[in-house]
Amino acid sequence: MPTCDSSPSALRIAYILAGGKSSRFGSSKALVQIGGMPQILRLARQLQADSWQSVAISQTAGEFESLGIRTIGDIEKDCGPVAGVLSGLLDLRNTSQASHPQGSLVRPYALFVTCDLWEWNPCWSGMLIPPKTASQIEPGLLNYFQADSFLPFPCSIHVDALPQVQDAWNLGARSMRSLLKALESVSNTIVAAEGQIPASFNTHEDLSRLQG
Repeated sequence: MPTCDSSPSALRIAYILAGGKSSRFGSSKALVQIGGMPQILRLARQLQADSWQSVAISQTAGEFESLGIRTIGDIEKDCGPVAGVLSGLLDLRNTSQASHPQGSLVRPYALFVTCDLWEWNPCWSGMLIPPKTASQIEPGLLNYFQADSFLPFPCSIHVDALPQVQDAWNLGARSMRSLLKALESVSNTIVAAEGQIPASFNTHEDLSRLQG
């Protein structure tokens, strides 16, 4: 069973995937103005309020740092979300080792969310990353919500999943469907209550509906 420290002082990193082309939206979903601020900053502030440190993953390292969001680059451009997940896990490993060089840190999970997530619900933290004392659900290396439609994000991924994700990438996995299939034996799906299913937007029509 993977271990983690879910205390407020623990390493809590949320990786925001923002390297897509936004072809259906027609412009950058990360930078669309909502409530007077770019969407990615709006989402990062929601995550910060839930004690998560946001790191953006985009095609270009540093792209969102003018907004105060550390930004790392995809390991390979235009290769889908698995490139972002692998980049995030490599950064998570390096960050946790740098923060605790003596190995005292219980190896962490990280959140992975997309930049078009409409809002972050703090209750998802405890669902995706159960506390150390939780026994009712044994968390997997990868935890995501079960829904009627395919919903790979938001999810939590343990740093120990890095070798499996790297192997899947080397074998050609580029979509989240192919990654989840490769990691099926170490994954766990979580049923969210009605009204708690994450919502995101792919088009301006989707965004207008969410804005009400």
